[in-house]
Amino acid sequence: MKLSKRLQSIYDMVPSGVVADVGSDHGKLIISLFENGVISKGYAIENKKGPFARLKKAIEERHLENDVIPMFSDGISELPEDVNTVVIAGMGGFNIIDILKKNRRKLKNVKTIIVDAHNAIPELRKQVCKMGYIITDEDIVFEDNIYYEIIKFIVGEVAFLDEPDIEFGPILRNEKSITFIDKYNSRIKEIDVLLATHKIPEAKSKELNCEKERIRSIL
Repeated sequence: MKLSKRLQSIYDMVPSGVVADVGSDHGKLIISLFENGVISKGYAIENKKGPFARLKKAIEERHLENDVIPMFSDGISELPEDVNTVVIAGMGGFNIIDILKKNRRKLKNVKTIIVDAHNAIPELRKQVCKMGYIITDEDIVFEDNIYYEIIKFIVGEVAFLDEPDIEFGPILRNEKSITFIDKYNSRIKEIDVLLATHKIPEAKSKELNCEKERIRSIL
C-alpha cells in the first residue's frame, strides 16, 4: 500500500508495539504498519460515520479484523490499555491538545505520541511537553502545496524548550532541511508582500516585522 509523503514520514517514526491511529480515515497508515510487521496490533479510531464505514471496509477487504481493530470513538476516550503509541494526524493543533488533555488518564501506558497538526504547532509542542513528554524526532514535508510538520514525543524528563524551539522545532531548526528553509523563505516573501501591498495597522506591521526577524535569526 503506497503512502503519501506525509503518511510515510509518520510511518517512519512509529515504534514497535500496539498503536492507536486517531482520525484514521481510510486506514492506510495503520494497515501498512501492521502488514509490514512494524506493529503487532493496531486500533483505527474514527468518529465520523462516512470515514468509519470506509475504514471498516478497507480493514475487512484485507482480512485484518482481528489485528487492526476499527473503533467508532471520539479521540482517545475509549483508548485500550495495551496501546503504547498514539498517532493523531490531520487535525488542528488545539483539537489535538484537547483530545490529549481531556482524557489524560488514558495515556498512562502511552510512551510515544506522534502528531501532525494543521496549525497551532508551537502551542502543541509546548503543551505536550508539559504533559511529561519530550521531542525526539521531527520532520517537515511539502505535499499538495502544503507544508506538514510531524513531531514525535516520548515519555521523558522535563526538557527546557526556549522560544525558538517552541516556534520552529528543536530538531527542525537544528537540521535546517531544504524543505524547512523553503518554508520560511516563503513566509518571509509572504510577509514582504503583505507589508508592501496592504494597508496594515502599525501594531500588526510591527508584529510581522518581528516574525520576519525571528525567521532570519534561525535560517
